[in-house]
Amino acid sequence: MSQPKIKYQHITFKVTTAGQEVSIDAETDKLYKRVTGVNVVLTEDSNKFSTLELEINTVELFPEYFEVLRLLFRDQVPFGFEYHSLNEKAEGSKVKGKYRDVENGSSYPYYVTISLRLQND
Repeated sequence: MSQPKIKYQHITFKVTTAGQEVSIDAETDKLYKRVTGVNVVLTEDSNKFSTLELEINTVELFPEYFEVLRLLFRDQVPFGFEYHSLNEKAEGSKVKGKYRDVENGSSYPYYVTISLRLQND
C-alpha cells in the first residue's frame, strides 16, 4: 500500500515555567521527500512573543531569537493556508533548535506544537 502524498508531523512539548528553554531534536519521516511547510501552535496566547530557533539538516530556517508571533496564524486563515512555505529535504532529516519562553506569560504550563507538512511528489 502506498503512502499518502501529504503527512503532517508534529513536534510537541510542554513549557512549565517562565523563561524555560526547550531543546528541539527530532527527525523527519524517512518515507517523505520534502518538508513543504511549517506551522506553530501555542495553547497559551500570552506567550506569543517567545522565540524559536530552528534548522533542518543544518539549514537555518529561523535564526536565534525569531519571534513565534511571526509563525502563528489568525482565526481568519482558511484551512490549508496556515503553513509557511518551505522546500527542504525530509527523508529522515535532522530537525534541531531551541524554543525560549518569553518570561512574562500569564499562564503555565502550556504546550507548543511545531507542525511540519511533509510531501511526496
